[in-house]
Amino acid sequence: MSKQHRFTSRTKARKRAADVVYEADQRGMGSNPDVLRDLLRERRVITAAQTPLPEFSIQIIAGVADNLRRIDSLISAHARVPGLDRIAAVAVMRVAVWEMLENDEVSPIIVIDEAISIVRSISTDTSPSFVNAVLDAIRKDLASPAWSRRSSEEEEVRASDEAESSSDVEL
Repeated sequence: MSKQHRFTSRTKARKRAADVVYEADQRGMGSNPDVLRDLLRERRVITAAQTPLPEFSIQIIAGVADNLRRIDSLISAHARVPGLDRIAAVAVMRVAVWEMLENDEVSPIIVIDEAISIVRSISTDTSPSFVNAVLDAIRKDLASPAWSRRSSEEEEVRASDEAESSSDVEL
């Protein structure tokens, strides 16, 4: 039973990015941003596909690596299932969450729809509804005023921590 889907070039780039993120997961290193960056450098040179990684895929993978802890924390907070790291759709969700966080050019609804299309082509019949539920909950969370406050509070704490650590260095 073949799943045929016609993807746009941006959807293909998202899928290629998810493939690289998933490859890192399968190697047991998907939670390490440095390993993901190393794998990206490797995939820019050597890829299993007939064509090099599209620039948009590279941008996505680098963005996921840069925001991995934040992305994983959002997914974990809304997925609430054991063994989440073993679910193939997590790579697609990481790509989608990065886009919702960092890509203002695309509506979050479109991002979710694209993720569902990709998951539908690579995973089980129940995965699209799971991905939709998790990503929609994240979308609503990100759109809430509480998220804006939480983000700025986290930035203030981070800036405070960095200031304290730099003052420790001067001693």
